[in-house]
Amino acid sequence: MGSGRVHVWFRSRLPFVGDRNHVPVLLLGDSAEWAGDPQGAYMAGAASLVFDGASESMTIRTSLVSLPPVFLYQDDRCSVVASDPYLIAGVPDVRLELDPLAVVQLGAIGHPVQHRTLFRRTQLLPAGARITAGPGGVRVEPEWRMPPAEPAAWDAFIESQIGAFRRAVHRLDASRSVLSLTAGLDTRTVFAALAAENRLVPAVTISGARPSLDARTAAELCRAYSVPHQIVTLDDRFTRALPQLVQQASRFSGGLESLEQTPDIFMYHELGGRFGARLSGNLGNQVGRGGTEGVGLRGASLDILSAAVREQSRGANDGHWLLAKLDGDRTAAMEFILQQEIPFTSVGNYSVGSHFAVQQSPYADSALVATLALKPADNLAAPSGSLLRMRLRDLNHRFFGEPAHTSFQRTLLQRIGGFAARYPINYGWRASGGVSPAGFALGVATLLGMVAQKQGLDDGPVGDIVARTGLPSLHNFRRSTHWLRRHLREFTHDVLGERTIRNTGLFDVPALTRVVEEHFSGRRDHHETVVFALDVALAHQTFCTKGRAL
Repeated sequence: MGSGRVHVWFRSRLPFVGDRNHVPVLLLGDSAEWAGDPQGAYMAGAASLVFDGASESMTIRTSLVSLPPVFLYQDDRCSVVASDPYLIAGVPDVRLELDPLAVVQLGAIGHPVQHRTLFRRTQLLPAGARITAGPGGVRVEPEWRMPPAEPAAWDAFIESQIGAFRRAVHRLDASRSVLSLTAGLDTRTVFAALAAENRLVPAVTISGARPSLDARTAAELCRAYSVPHQIVTLDDRFTRALPQLVQQASRFSGGLESLEQTPDIFMYHELGGRFGARLSGNLGNQVGRGGTEGVGLRGASLDILSAAVREQSRGANDGHWLLAKLDGDRTAAMEFILQQEIPFTSVGNYSVGSHFAVQQSPYADSALVATLALKPADNLAAPSGSLLRMRLRDLNHRFFGEPAHTSFQRTLLQRIGGFAARYPINYGWRASGGVSPAGFALGVATLLGMVAQKQGLDDGPVGDIVARTGLPSLHNFRRSTHWLRRHLREFTHDVLGERTIRNTGLFDVPALTRVVEEHFSGRRDHHETVVFALDVALAHQTFCTKGRAL
């Protein structure tokens, strides 16, 4: 498959490792599942690369959820396998070009789907796949499927998940880790499981100038267990650095996200390289509750794109990409969540994080993933093909929690007990039972803050008044609307006004100019569309222009 030369480019924070036969192996991601066998089973938190010096070839096994990502570029001259599109762009024989269909999906959905990246001839390799690369080209063979199993009873299913999760936690090398701690169930379960083993690690939480609900909850937990806790505040230093952070976010995310990833990059800079790994609750939603990462569509206006781009992508944004896959066979739905929904909603954030630290999560464990095949047929927490039902289910989870008999996380927290089980989770519910009145009230205030941010009320003429109530900060520290309008006005005009960007043929220049002027003058709110235009322009600048240093 393919012809010409094969280039292999990888960045890894782990050294080469070898098994007892001294076969050289490179691991991307977390080494917790690594058993020393280069021909071993697929992992959920890592990809493995095995080098064969005699044949000058490589065998790659991608993770069960395509994270850490592995990318493949192919044209008639060469093939490139890499861990980062930026590395592909640096290969002398390669000139990346934006894919019109992927650009439309970025604006309509929020990310490309179906193994697309933003670039032509460049794909995100499938989950659970075996890839061979060598002088003869590149061959991709998807292999992993959800293991066949008869549905179990709820109590047996919960016990299988608890056992797999605790073993995954026990295997974690957390000696150089920092835990991203929030108010949610997923990180609370990680926190409690580590506490039960007497090996809690320092924690970090991002917050706005006023403490968010996450920061308040994490601080109380860490105080109760005498755990070092750092709150990274998005203060004036953050807003002054926004132009640089936006450009870094575009580069590190493969062009997928710019403004939205700036808080994470600022957090890593604030940590100052003191930790080699970031431990999180990643995949807890999907593995623990069969949920999805997000149900909303981005909905940026595609009118700012040129007619040529819109014509090549006709019909690409019809309907919601998730809905058709989440009704029907539960095994197929879970495979879709694992192999399609997780990587394409999370690859940008994961890629940003992996530039600074190994990404760890006990939920990213193949044995825990395999337990999903045992999920009871009367699955009360099955993913739904209705956007309304998914949103209502999420609100119910935040205010009232998960039933213990269908949630291994809640059951485990109850067994471990202590402050982590008693203190409110999310918007007020307790793992030990009941709802905290004070926590519920704080949850209602947080929900109001979410509505205020969604309506853009934390910006504009009444923005300062609304911000002083503290409601938007309780919900989310990402004041993207405010940051764009107040701190990135000149930067955005410079990037979108650059001649090379306007001459790319990507944009309808008059339409783009009108949207930008209306937004920054305050006449109309085009926040999502302006950020989308910024994402596309920065991706073109960063990846499609030669002469950059790696």
